[in-house]
Amino acid sequence: MSTTFPVADELFSTIWSGLGADTAFQPEVSFESPGTLPTPFAVTDLAAAVFAACGAALAELLAAGGHSAPATTVDRVMASAWFYLPPGPSTLLGTKPTPHPLTPWMTEFATADDRWLRVQGSFPSLRARITRTLGVGESPEEVAVTVAKYPADEIEQRLVDAGAAVAASRTIAEWQAHPAGQAAFAQPIACIDELGSAERSWQPTPGRPLAGIKVLDITRVAAGPFATRFLAACGAEVLRIEAPGSDESSGAFGRGNDLMLGKRWTFLDLRSAEGKERFRSLLAEADVFVHGYRPGGIDSLIRPEERYQVRPDLVEVALRAYGWDGPWQMRRGFDTLVQWSSGLANATQEWALADPEHRVPVTAISRKLDASRPRHLPVEALDLATGYQLAAAAIRGLTRRLKTGHGSLSRLSLARTAAILINKGFVPLEGPEIDLPLNGPWEDRIYSGPNGPVQRLKFPLQIEGNPLFWERGIEAVGSSTPTWAAA
Repeated sequence: MSTTFPVADELFSTIWSGLGADTAFQPEVSFESPGTLPTPFAVTDLAAAVFAACGAALAELLAAGGHSAPATTVDRVMASAWFYLPPGPSTLLGTKPTPHPLTPWMTEFATADDRWLRVQGSFPSLRARITRTLGVGESPEEVAVTVAKYPADEIEQRLVDAGAAVAASRTIAEWQAHPAGQAAFAQPIACIDELGSAERSWQPTPGRPLAGIKVLDITRVAAGPFATRFLAACGAEVLRIEAPGSDESSGAFGRGNDLMLGKRWTFLDLRSAEGKERFRSLLAEADVFVHGYRPGGIDSLIRPEERYQVRPDLVEVALRAYGWDGPWQMRRGFDTLVQWSSGLANATQEWALADPEHRVPVTAISRKLDASRPRHLPVEALDLATGYQLAAAAIRGLTRRLKTGHGSLSRLSLARTAAILINKGFVPLEGPEIDLPLNGPWEDRIYSGPNGPVQRLKFPLQIEGNPLFWERGIEAVGSSTPTWAAA
């Protein structure tokens, strides 16, 4: 590993070990490009480290197949750029990327005890749970008035009990003392269980390591989709399944965006007998199954024992927001909410106010904001970092299956990724400040996109002799049938 970027080296070692890496395999990993995002936490090095974990996992897979293990190089600045939202790497030709449009339903409200309640109401179903529980109209102003009457913990619990996605602001110390926080810190980065075995003849192909692998994708924004998109860039066939009438199948999202690069996108109703039977037939041919519905969502549709009966050597990778143990393991969550629960947002505000001349405005999820309240990290680091860890876990699962014949279940969470940043603590800002979005470097070709021609940033990850690219463009939901394209 490199010595120029010791924090990236350290975080890579932490993640690689946390993914259950075989200590007998020593990946050749190096980092380049000085620079730091404006945050007290090691977000730039975390971004680089998770890309490195993906590269190391591919190298390990190729070595297990009897091939030379390629070297991995990660550009830290480009890794940070790929964490920018809206999800890249595509930009309409002749334009610059811009942050997601502001929505009044992805915001925070002051509470009666001088704290804040962050809400995730961008989807109609989540928004309805908030307004219905509070007995108000669909108006953020009415929500603000009602929330202000209650202490943060009380209103948070009331809304969570109703199935809403919200989070009260906490300090890091409060999160570390909270039973849910303690559970998150105590868990490994990936909880890995061995599954059954079956005869399998697949072997990785140098130059296109995941060619011939079939991935079933039942994920939601955004960590899971980033994971399966990376698998597609390595040559896997990815089929994303969407429930008819889902929030993500409507509006602009349903027309497709960069999260869908390399994938096919189909409707399938797993609540119907016909849909469940079709899913079983897809699963019988799948190598990898990645899911990230609300806790218990997939298991209520098709139980684990059913899945493993259909495909004993399945490589399954699962995501939750708040972990797989403790009192919050079944709680809904998103990156922005976990940042508030875990204290990352509070710590960012405190850091900014300690030197307002140089640190305010705060860069929070690609926007310049004041420090009047807890603020997010410059990018959605938990979503993206966890997403690439999910991808690395899936590839490591394929390596495990290649060596032993057994499938596996790997379980990861946003809260455990937050613990990586918290455990590392504040790091000094070294090198030039990374100002997102970057204007290149771009790939040397132009692509078609749903809204016109686009250019794409170069990949931050270089794997010797194994270029990363997508063989399919962006599909709108329902463009494909629920069948495998490959024989």
